[in-house]
Amino acid sequence: MKCKRRITAVAVALLLLCGSAWAQDTIKIGVVGPRTGPAAATGAAFEEGIKLATEYVNSKGGVMGKKLEIVFEDTAGAPDKAASGFERLVTRDKVVMVLGESHSSSALAEIEVANRMKIPFIVVEAWADEITSKNYRYVFRAGPSNSGVVSKTIAKWVVHEKFKRAFIVAENTDWGIGIGKLTENAIAKAGVPSESMITERNSQDHYVELTKIKAFKPDVVLAYIYGVGLHYFVAQAGETGVSSKAVTLDGAGPPSLWPDYWKNVGDYGDLECFVSSMHEKVELTDLAKHYREAYTKAFGKAPTDYKSRSIFDGILIAADAVSRAKATDADKLVDALEKTNLKTTRGMAKFSLEKGGAEYHQWEPPMLVIQWQNKQQVVLYPPEAATGKIKH
Repeated sequence: MKCKRRITAVAVALLLLCGSAWAQDTIKIGVVGPRTGPAAATGAAFEEGIKLATEYVNSKGGVMGKKLEIVFEDTAGAPDKAASGFERLVTRDKVVMVLGESHSSSALAEIEVANRMKIPFIVVEAWADEITSKNYRYVFRAGPSNSGVVSKTIAKWVVHEKFKRAFIVAENTDWGIGIGKLTENAIAKAGVPSESMITERNSQDHYVELTKIKAFKPDVVLAYIYGVGLHYFVAQAGETGVSSKAVTLDGAGPPSLWPDYWKNVGDYGDLECFVSSMHEKVELTDLAKHYREAYTKAFGKAPTDYKSRSIFDGILIAADAVSRAKATDADKLVDALEKTNLKTTRGMAKFSLEKGGAEYHQWEPPMLVIQWQNKQQVVLYPPEAATGKIKH
């Protein structure tokens, strides 16, 4: 009788073990992002980065002696779909951690799920300050924040280029409204007069808005519009003559690098500026060089959309945390993430532990301001990284 009880106990233990993340053939990490919808190009960039990061990690022995597996859930840029997709990754796919996202509205829905389910979540490309300012234990960001991009890059660039009058156009989303207001305050402190307006995120007609912008006579237009809506704005700014008097900065970055950018904007795309964390002549680490070479070999072209590299770094950070934790327990993973000190393509990743604001669990990678000049990317800012000077 005692023997039978022992066998039953062992069987139960084995069943529990087989159901755990440790007993799986792979270590699963989830990725959330828009594979469909107006920002589907970001999903394509994420897929590229996932392929390269998975190959890189697995070529070095994987994670805890197991292969790394990535499960990608489409959020389509919709908060409700993002929240349910995040939960599916946890309950259906049994991922030990989730990372990704590029829409702040989606990320804000996802962090609530992460906090409720106690699953570590590393945001890589959603910028709203509220994502980290809520100071959730399970939420980290290894990518830009609105306040960081404005204070460390955009506002300083406006002053550096000695612009006299700025017009701020922001889409009606958490990201757009947030970064627009931060920019307005930052350049006001720098003594640069500005006006601002809110635009519809998916608008295809900016002519009325551009008439108001033209009347203000700015020498720089700071456009916080994500997706192909940015393409309509740039093209119409050219048609109305606004871009002949003012430089336009794409404050999001990737839409100016998407494959259909030049098709949609034509010659009006030249001299447009944008923010980015990547340029072929400005590499911060040897891993950035490895990434560029691996990307070119895998896809037969040079990398353009820096979000492929953002997800690459995010996966490396996640895999490193699991390896150091030597466990898939959520709290042990959070402890490991808080001790991150890892070389990535964008420098050394290290999360701040300062509570009370958006800095908590935030790593702010450096950003560049780049201008299209004859369809070539020229780095304008910061000065130490510049490969050329601004053209008007």
